[in-house]
Amino acid sequence: MACGRTVADLESLAAEIAGLGGRCEIVVGDVRRRAEFDAVLDAAVERCGRLDGLVNNAGWNRLRDALDYSEEEVDELIGLNLNAVYWACVAGAKRMRQTGGGTIVNITSQAGVVGAPGRAPYSAAKAGVNNLSRTLAAEWARFGIRVNALAPTVTRTPLGEAAMAERPELAAEVAERNLFGRPAEVGEISLPTIFLLSPAASMITGHVLVVDGGWTIT
Repeated sequence: MACGRTVADLESLAAEIAGLGGRCEIVVGDVRRRAEFDAVLDAAVERCGRLDGLVNNAGWNRLRDALDYSEEEVDELIGLNLNAVYWACVAGAKRMRQTGGGTIVNITSQAGVVGAPGRAPYSAAKAGVNNLSRTLAAEWARFGIRVNALAPTVTRTPLGEAAMAERPELAAEVAERNLFGRPAEVGEISLPTIFLLSPAASMITGHVLVVDGGWTIT
């Protein structure tokens, strides 16, 4: 099941998955609104029978010097990138523990692993989710729930493309610091996410898997 705020995007995704022989239920919802997201998970359980895996992938950024953010911008960035993830994890875990467990993967960022000039609130929020994932893994193992984070590099998503267009110096930084000299393709992030959700990762919890083309080691 896919959740998003835009019907057109969800329908496009469902059509793409159907073309590959799969099935995708879609539901419109805003993860920033707890009651709305609770309704999304209820719909998932109703349509699919149970909640086995949850990927928290909603995110947003605005590039500025730390001195130049408004209070409203900081609140919005922390609200979506950290607070909403916290409550989504809680909502998912409540349902998973009723059926013997499950797996949560929180998509964070390499910006939450190293310093990220021009992205202070975003970087702080993503670092928070990394440690939140470790903490929840320790708390919820007794319910059979694994919690991991995946920290990607700059990726060719609409958000990533817009950021590179807005700040050409970011595109240059990607070319210089990513050891492969390019942004990640979407599939290069989704496949490791599927691994963390799968039985192949059954002994992995509380881990931050950095998928960054070597950015953070140099």
